[in-house]
Amino acid sequence: MKTFDLGRWTLVGPGAVGLYYGGRIVGPNRRLSVLARSDADTLAADGIRIAMVNPRNGEHMETMEVSLDDVTRDATKMPPTDCVIIAAKSTVNEQITESLRSIVEPGHTILLCLQNGMGNAEFFAKHFPDNPVLAGLCFVCVNRTAPGYVENYHPGRVEIGSLRDRWPEAAQAVVEVFNHSGVLTTHAPQLDSALWRKLCWNVPFNGLSIAAGGITTDKILAAPELVQRSRILMEEVRAAAQLAGHAISDKFISGQFAVTEKMGAYKPSSLIDYLAQKPVELESIWGEPLRRGQALGAAMPELDKLYQELQGLLAGA
Repeated sequence: MKTFDLGRWTLVGPGAVGLYYGGRIVGPNRRLSVLARSDADTLAADGIRIAMVNPRNGEHMETMEVSLDDVTRDATKMPPTDCVIIAAKSTVNEQITESLRSIVEPGHTILLCLQNGMGNAEFFAKHFPDNPVLAGLCFVCVNRTAPGYVENYHPGRVEIGSLRDRWPEAAQAVVEVFNHSGVLTTHAPQLDSALWRKLCWNVPFNGLSIAAGGITTDKILAAPELVQRSRILMEEVRAAAQLAGHAISDKFISGQFAVTEKMGAYKPSSLIDYLAQKPVELESIWGEPLRRGQALGAAMPELDKLYQELQGLLAGA
């Protein structure tokens, strides 16, 4: 079995997810460098700060402060890395590819995509065909509320798999690092199955939070018509997954509502981007699953409707 040296990590995309997981994995034998832009000075001075917050009352229960090995705005000044965490929004994948070339050592560096939706691992594999490409599904409730500072309201869990299930040993090595860092993580032997399951939450809750007028998840759960629409969207995603060979259980579907209730008045990442007038991951979260489902013969009228609604809203933003 191949062994992986995972002492050097690099984070590209220091948003909520990147800062949270990047900060959590830092340890005595693991260093983290960050490629940053607007947050570079703050991260260099203060490192990463992670607050664990009670979602019901906003009480800060614990705060972690994490020192960084290096912070830079220029990727060419960074050495090659053992694993690069790609946590930037999928809307900038084209833009960050050249930056990654100086960080990724051919045949060695693992690329770990912590991005929403479908198609991201395939994109990076096209540009880095000699490297293991993984994707992580982050079932977590976390927001970046200030430069270098994130609040976690629900620790959740992570599933990590490899593109087309080609690099299970690399995936398991990264899973081990996450678990040793206190992050509940499992290996997804079928990555596409995990991606479809994650979409059961992302499609309705990220989408309806925008389409229903910029509302938090608790307001979606409080509106019977939005709960019904969420169920229909989940069932359409489940039907497409079934046609792709991936079964999703009734228990998993019902669990999406139970876990969302625990989040309180949570703003999904797409809503935060929309309200801040930043690009929203329209294609990876809604467009690509819709196209894949329709290509498999799935009828997805509710997802098609939501996709068109979001297209209109984002065009007018």
